[in-house]
Amino acid sequence: MKILICDDEEAYVEILRAHVHEYMANRFVAHEIITSTDPTPVLRSDTRFDLAFLDIQMAQTDGITLAKELKKRNSKIALFFVTNYDEYQDDAMDLQAFRYYSKPFDVCRLYSGLDKAMEYIDGAYVDIFLYGDNVQQRILIDDILYLTRSNRKNYLKTKNQSIPIRESFEQISEKLPPLFFYQVHKSFVVNLHYVNQYSYSELYLTDGTRIPIAPRKQAQFHKYWFEYLRRR
Repeated sequence: MKILICDDEEAYVEILRAHVHEYMANRFVAHEIITSTDPTPVLRSDTRFDLAFLDIQMAQTDGITLAKELKKRNSKIALFFVTNYDEYQDDAMDLQAFRYYSKPFDVCRLYSGLDKAMEYIDGAYVDIFLYGDNVQQRILIDDILYLTRSNRKNYLKTKNQSIPIRESFEQISEKLPPLFFYQVHKSFVVNLHYVNQYSYSELYLTDGTRIPIAPRKQAQFHKYWFEYLRRR
């Protein structure tokens, strides 16, 4: 897990870093903490973070601007804002921040916020074992277009690659959230966020892939599809 702490008060950065490290270490979470008192290098980089603590008011760039850039890189980042200025709270909440802390912060409240953030982060990823290897990889759920099986092998198709996986089709299917993943065919579970066009018997995805809807699933999927659209 990659964590950012950005605040122009160096002493505060070190205190927060120590507490976050202790929290992660006690839970055996592999992590890397990057700290900075200047948001400019962070903005210039292309690093994706899973978790970020940001001071809202800094001399170089405000934390809201930095948060918007970080969310472009990873829409599922868990954000925490730190400030003594109440006028920024509405902007922070618009970015779906987990907690809004005033300085000095309360350690128990910090840990409680981290508990909720970890639940959120765990739900945003699916853990898979790569085919022919015992290596585990975490895939952002929102990056998955579909799960498929072909020639006795299973694959996760993401926005950038096709990943052969060792686990069974059914095991991976159970890990995918049913709110927007649907098994339209014995060999396909589709992320409906990437459906560009729907006909009664076929789905057209944003990457150009055409996926058949099994005849026995067409009526039920038709109902599900319009319920999905209603929720959106």
